[in-house]
Amino acid sequence: MKRIYLTIFLCCILLSSCNNLKTGNKNVPITQIEWDNITERVTLEAIKLPTLCNIENMAALDSFILLENRLMEPCFVLWDRVNSEKFFSFGEEGNGPEDFLPTAMLVQSTEKNNFRIWNGNSIRKYQYKGDSLTFDTQKLDCPYVGFYQRFFAINDTLYCGYKASPHETGIHLLNINTGKSYDSITVNEGYFDNKIMPYDLTFQVQQDKLVVGRIRFNQIEVYQIDREKNKFNSLFTINYKGDSPENPITDGACYMKSINTDNNFFYMLNQDTEHPGEETYLDIFTWEGKPVKRLQLDALYLDGVLLNNMLYLKKYTDDDNLYMLPLNLLQIL
Repeated sequence: MKRIYLTIFLCCILLSSCNNLKTGNKNVPITQIEWDNITERVTLEAIKLPTLCNIENMAALDSFILLENRLMEPCFVLWDRVNSEKFFSFGEEGNGPEDFLPTAMLVQSTEKNNFRIWNGNSIRKYQYKGDSLTFDTQKLDCPYVGFYQRFFAINDTLYCGYKASPHETGIHLLNINTGKSYDSITVNEGYFDNKIMPYDLTFQVQQDKLVVGRIRFNQIEVYQIDREKNKFNSLFTINYKGDSPENPITDGACYMKSINTDNNFFYMLNQDTEHPGEETYLDIFTWEGKPVKRLQLDALYLDGVLLNNMLYLKKYTDDDNLYMLPLNLLQIL
């Protein structure tokens, strides 16, 4: 009888181990990355901006880069990348029918022939044809979507939004019309909460995937966006130094600045993990979480946008140029 019980017990252990092997990859963070073996130094080429800009945000359209200016007018610049001397500036702050509120912001999306701008209680959907810029206005039932600093439009009503409030920071899946949050990836911690380093996040959407970068513990999380159930499903985690939300790092933070994506990879722009502010890396991962390349850039870059296999980056000390990095020459496919 003891032998039978022992046999059953061993079988249960084996079954449990098999189940853990099947599901463990999604739950165990990727923490060991041999960066030295996949690091390459690169020098970027400057391209002069077509007009005076103070870039706050950027987005890629069909053949244009849309630049959002900070604290200056015109508020936005459309820059033609087929003819780099061609551009179209628009937008002033005010209360007129075509003016913008001071809180207006560019809405990221997958649309290539038009773009959106959130302007208080409305979303403007712009279309640029020839030399003509027109827009339709989508009025919102929710008069104010509070504390959101960045939006990504999945469709006309379903958005991802980065919220940084005094008591909670995170990414929400929300109805932009009503302001209702369906799901979120958050912490019960405000943006600053009496600490030197803000609890900061960055994110990007690629089709049904959401990539989130958490600064304070060097972590990247990838989720599947379930549009039918309006929820985030965790796929995998990449943790640079084995830190956690319960035990955030105090030194050597990875200052993740922006994420770009295509069908094959996601590209994380971050500053030096040991000496923030000195160098910038572009870390390239597959959609399965495999690191394939780290590019050590030649200067400190703050933001970037991907258009037709060319990454355009903004340098910290240069307001007159963007800097180009041709991804198709990296031989990472």
